Amino acid sequence: MVRAFRPRPQPARLAGACVCVVVAVVAGACGGQTDESVSADGAPAPSSGCSGTASTRSGTVPLRYEGMNRSYDIVVPRTRPGVPMPLVLGYHGLGGSPAEAAVSGVVDRAVADGFVAVFPQGSNLGGSVPAYFDLETADEPMLADDVGFTGALLDDVEADLCIDRTRIYAMGMSNGGMFVSTLACELNDRIAAVAPVAGVHLLPDCGGRAMPIIVTHGTSDPLVPFDESNVGGIDATGLFDETPGGSAQRRMFERVIGTPVTSWVESWATHNGCSLDTPVVAAVGATVDRTAYDECDDGGDVVLQAVEGGGHEWPTPPTLDTTARALAFFEAHPLPRDELGG
Repeated sequence: MVRAFRPRPQPARLAGACVCVVVAVVAGACGGQTDESVSADGAPAPSSGCSGTASTRSGTVPLRYEGMNRSYDIVVPRTRPGVPMPLVLGYHGLGGSPAEAAVSGVVDRAVADGFVAVFPQGSNLGGSVPAYFDLETADEPMLADDVGFTGALLDDVEADLCIDRTRIYAMGMSNGGMFVSTLACELNDRIAAVAPVAGVHLLPDCGGRAMPIIVTHGTSDPLVPFDESNVGGIDATGLFDETPGGSAQRRMFERVIGTPVTSWVESWATHNGCSLDTPVVAAVGATVDRTAYDECDDGGDVVLQAVEGGGHEWPTPPTLDTTARALAFFEAHPLPRDELGG
């Protein structure tokens, strides 16, 4: 079986045999890979957990952050002690759960390919609103600090397990896809590349390095407009109640769905210093067009996978193996060691 993540030039091999923690059992397919699979100096950046003995955690891991009881589910493959593993974060959609985020083939791939998979649980303001991740698109003090929560989560996992800090990635669906776009701006010294599905945006003050990003979106998405022809025809206000928390959520999303996905992707290409003149368009199967922007700064490749007639969903085979393509993209884009945060 072809692995999405290959071992670094280390004494031990990243062999996936069984899991210490399983949050779901789902089918996963294998993806392709490239030769650009190591950081700038060809070595991993081991986390602090590599110097100790990794603990075994089961089910849901609680994490208290800023006075809130938060949590995440985790899948840990069995590898030899001291071998730094990649980590993939998976964020659910509005009102979702870690189990829903796991139903994308990621769990089986984590076991087989030897990477850690983490599925954070969104907050819900004490049950008054659907579980969500704060996009930071509006000044809403009532909403949770999910960027800070993600940073604390990474601190927790890196201290407990042996993680390669140059290979931490994030994927997400809908609200989760929009949120990994926020992480691409706010945590780009820890996240190497992102894969938003059915939702993407770019913060207006997004700084930092060129962030590799692969976007997947259906052209007939009824909630998040794909192109200009869909803008204005989508009314998502019914998803939110009129409580203060619900109104804050609505204002947060309105800043995103008022702009089409095609425009957000071009904005990312501009941010990453890519050439907008000659994107490479290729067919992926019968109903998917892949648009890739090249000549980007520092490997900040930008890719859009447009699923003709696709809705608000995570495309699966035979239409498109979204998970496999995201993992192959991740493998090709480690975080340069000189960009790592403290």
